[in-house]
Parts: sequence; C-alpha cells; structure tokens
Amino acid sequence: MSKRAAKDVIKKIAKREGKSEREIREEMEKAIMIGFLNMGTRHKWDSLFGSGRLPSPEEFIAVLSMEVVRR
Repeated sequence: MSKRAAKDVIKKIAKREGKSEREIREEMEKAIMIGFLNMGTRHKWDSLFGSGRLPSPEEFIAVLSMEVVRR
C-alpha cells in the first residue's frame, strides 16, 4: 500500500468515526508511541521501520499492510 492510499484510509476512518483526520492521526501517533516504547516488541519495530525510528501514521499503515499481505 502506498502512503497516498494510507492517507485515504485515515480519511475513511475519520469519516466513519465522525472525527477529523487530525484527531485520527493524533490518536494513531499516541498508539504508535505506546507500541514503540514497548521494549518487549522493540526488535519487531526496528525490523519493520528501522532501528529506533518512529513511523508516521501513514507509514505505519503502509508497512503493516504489506506485512499482512506477505503473510
């Protein structure tokens, strides 16, 4: 999935939830940070996004969707 398609996903989620795209991105950023700070899964984060790199919501969606397709 491209980052453009990921932006469209965020737009659809915002519409479905009755929230702004900004609110959805902020919620996703918080959730991404929680996952990123979990030292038990850090090795997986590093393998997906690069060592110590925090992905944007769009990058998170794009990378994980490709990981799901691959499996």
